[in-house]
Amino acid sequence: MPRSQEGYLWWQSHTESGLETQAVMPSSDHIQNSYDVIVIGAGFAGLVAARDLDAKGLKVLIIEARDRIGGRTWTARAFGEEFEMGGTWVHWNQPHLYAELTRYDLQRNLKTSNGTLKPITTIWKKRDDIPQVRDEKTTIETSIIAERIARKVFSIDGLSSEELMPFPHDPTRPASWCKYDHLSVRDRLDAITDESEEDKAAFEAITNTFGTAPSHEIGFTEALRWYALGGYSLKSLLEAVGLYKLGNGGMTTFAKAIFEDYSGSVLFGTEVTRISQTASKATITTKDGRVLSALRVICTIPLNVLQTVTFEPPLNALKQEALTKGHITGGAKIHYKLRHATPAWSYQGMPPTPLLFAFTDHNGTKGKPDGTYCIGFGLNGHLPDIKNSEEIIKAFEQNIGADNKVDGYLAHDWVNDPYSKGTWACWGPSSSTLYLQELQQSHGRVSFASGDSADGWRGFVDGAIEQGKKVANGILRENSKVQRAKL
Repeated sequence: MPRSQEGYLWWQSHTESGLETQAVMPSSDHIQNSYDVIVIGAGFAGLVAARDLDAKGLKVLIIEARDRIGGRTWTARAFGEEFEMGGTWVHWNQPHLYAELTRYDLQRNLKTSNGTLKPITTIWKKRDDIPQVRDEKTTIETSIIAERIARKVFSIDGLSSEELMPFPHDPTRPASWCKYDHLSVRDRLDAITDESEEDKAAFEAITNTFGTAPSHEIGFTEALRWYALGGYSLKSLLEAVGLYKLGNGGMTTFAKAIFEDYSGSVLFGTEVTRISQTASKATITTKDGRVLSALRVICTIPLNVLQTVTFEPPLNALKQEALTKGHITGGAKIHYKLRHATPAWSYQGMPPTPLLFAFTDHNGTKGKPDGTYCIGFGLNGHLPDIKNSEEIIKAFEQNIGADNKVDGYLAHDWVNDPYSKGTWACWGPSSSTLYLQELQQSHGRVSFASGDSADGWRGFVDGAIEQGKKVANGILRENSKVQRAKL
């Protein structure tokens, strides 16, 4: 199997930098100097846009800095198992994604993570407290409390959540939520005075996971958007964002299906450093000195990375401000391999606990129990070095339990990765009303398409596909007008 340069594995006897994955692809043999469209990035936004443009006869080139497809999603293989190193969970309530899954008949590969399906126990850790183990009955009671708090948090000034944000896939439509964009989740919790801090924490622990951050850093309307997309229910939302994933090759099989529908050119291992343009064309300059031109450019570079690219002429002040602010999510994602098989469990911790949430995934898929495979997510700014095995293991043992020995773990260092500088996008207060429309606006011949600035499922693969299709359709409509004008 091919091996990416990315990813890290720690085992008691050895370590590996670079993991096996089917996502690694070769570059095209012949790269021309000029194209109709150059797509920067081979994540889902870029793959979908390139496929759709290629299908209409445009000459397209994908330029990707990594050695693989998938962007912030890829499926690695280790211990005889598959591991989703980035984006993982999918759902039929994510319309753009599910349409693509059914297009390639991949909905048949859906499976669940057992720790989010039905945990037998839940481990709860308050701030700097000893972890508490809750049984199934207490876990259900806590979920009921969290739903009650959610209804209060997401209702304001006599308006229900449905009235505040009735169209979560259409954020540019005037709606009442815009008035409250300056608030954080913590601001709303502080405004609720008829509930105990303990009960409010049951809800807060969930919304902290939206951005792997404390509640004062997470925008109220950002959390409201998640809630609205989940059908105005925490239970439905958590099912949509953390229960179903793909087997049989995972997200890489999904990305490959789209990539195999594309017949244009591709250039891997090539970092774009400059995008300039004139009245007649756009020019791409790469780190290794290559210069390529196109009539149009689609830039899918993640929000937190865009500052590293020079634009000529420069981006306007508001767009530059948005890039400087970026999104807030920057916690570690760690796949732990535990020695002993355990029943399904889930864990939630409150900041400043370094491990914010975790859950079991499975007990091996080879026909017999093979220990426990679980996934942990770190609080932003904590566990910054995935190669520091002592800290990574201590985070698990101190917060979840030392009775089940950690035999190994895998991770991708998304935070220090120069091509991501963070994980999925979650926005802080005063961001959506200020920056969303601007981030989606073209800059001359350069269009932007990223799940980081999607209308609906922002920060998800669904949002990336939404934006990739939207921008590609815009270019095709524009191209059609030009062709008609020539007749």
